[in-house]
Amino acid sequence: MALTCLCESVNGSDQDYVFCNSTTFNFTGNESGHCHLQTIDEVLFRLLGPRRSPFFFPVTFMYILIFITGVLGNLLTCTVITKDRKMRTPTNLYLFSLAISDLLVLFFGMPLEIYELWQNYPFPFGESMCCFKIILFETVCFASVLNVTVLSVERYIAVIHPLKTRYAITNKHAQRVIASVWVLSLICAIPNTMLHGLQYQYLPERVLESATCNLLKPKWMYNLVIQVTTVLFYFVPMMMISVLYLMIGLTLARGQKQRKDKLDKNHDSWKIHLDSRRRRQVTKMH
Repeated sequence: MALTCLCESVNGSDQDYVFCNSTTFNFTGNESGHCHLQTIDEVLFRLLGPRRSPFFFPVTFMYILIFITGVLGNLLTCTVITKDRKMRTPTNLYLFSLAISDLLVLFFGMPLEIYELWQNYPFPFGESMCCFKIILFETVCFASVLNVTVLSVERYIAVIHPLKTRYAITNKHAQRVIASVWVLSLICAIPNTMLHGLQYQYLPERVLESATCNLLKPKWMYNLVIQVTTVLFYFVPMMMISVLYLMIGLTLARGQKQRKDKLDKNHDSWKIHLDSRRRRQVTKMH
């Protein structure tokens, strides 16, 4: 059984310890310490926590429900749009793109999440799968936000400028926009992906069983990327969507008021016409 000598400073904090190759060690200053042998699993438990999440079973149950309903709903959406030509409208193409993004997460992202709940470490799929997991979630998240935003823009055009809709918003136009959305999302997902990779613990040599898919670069770089993407893919789209739907609502309310005024005006004109006819009839009788 592999053993590791864990040397701890009695006067220090819980994290004030080092790993050494032998039981002979010295602490600097006036600190006292002790050294005891532990198995690799015990040391990794102290550093990384339990291998299996305590919430594995309830979370997995919820994930399975989400997987079943998500796959059925999104596959049905994709099937209807692809099989029926009449359903291939620009709006439905954006819904198709959203369904694809959901299916990518369900088929590729969720199994990895469930596996990591079952076994937090080691991450057995290698560096490439670690990067794939990060870039998948980032790309899908960005693409979903952009798809909803573009869909809101085109609904705004359809309501505010209905005459332009027939010529400006076509299936080919929607396909080009969707392709651009996915390419842009993939590009914007690269910075955060480059910050992650496989992280190992050294006791003092690298322990393969400690591999985790984790942040490798400095924390400030990660925070900067998160702040920029939060502004670009959360606050800006949220403001755009809110303003667009506000303008759509105001336009529809204004149109409804104009139709009501027109009906009232027509009603008054018809009433005046009837009164005039009655007067003429009364005059003829006299």
